[in-house]
Amino acid sequence: MKLVVVSERVPLARWILLHLRSKETGTREFREWMRRAGALLAAHISSELEWVEKRVTTPLEAEAVELEPRNPPLLVGVLGASLPLLEGFETLYPGAPIGLVAARRVEEGGSVDIRVYYERLPSRHEGPVVIIDPMLATGYTVGAIVDLLRERGMGPLIVAAVIASKPGITYLESLGGVTAVYTLALDPLLDSRFFIVPGLGDAGDRSLGVTPP
Repeated sequence: MKLVVVSERVPLARWILLHLRSKETGTREFREWMRRAGALLAAHISSELEWVEKRVTTPLEAEAVELEPRNPPLLVGVLGASLPLLEGFETLYPGAPIGLVAARRVEEGGSVDIRVYYERLPSRHEGPVVIIDPMLATGYTVGAIVDLLRERGMGPLIVAAVIASKPGITYLESLGGVTAVYTLALDPLLDSRFFIVPGLGDAGDRSLGVTPP
């Protein structure tokens, strides 16, 4: 499994992270920076797609040869935290099919379990699949989605996250089935509630502007 930490290559990623990590960033601004994070991740993930040459005529009646994806990626977002991030992807891959999965994190006895309670995915897709989840913490949610997609014979599977944890990366490596993980940052720890540290808090609460009771 290939791991690409975008902030190690592109300083712009750290500027985006500066705003997303800050507790002073409000909901409106948080959403906008999430969209920018999505666009940046989408641009880097383009190297995982298969491209074909296409000829085009310019306004000067000259011919140029550029590229277009052979198959647009299936974008799979984790509800609801991924919505602004997914919007950033969609700006770079307009018309790409979108799948959605909702999963509930259940914490019991010092452990965490993931229960998928909603999914809207195609029965099949020819081409790459990008699983979009802002926070790759334990990796269990992404792992559950990987299982769903592999059952339908889909792949290659690429994961996009704003922040990933080292334990989450280790888990996905042990699970298998993921071709590559692209993340803006790799953080070292999970706390007792399985949140990434230093992280950016609860991405769902901050993106949606609603804290569940």
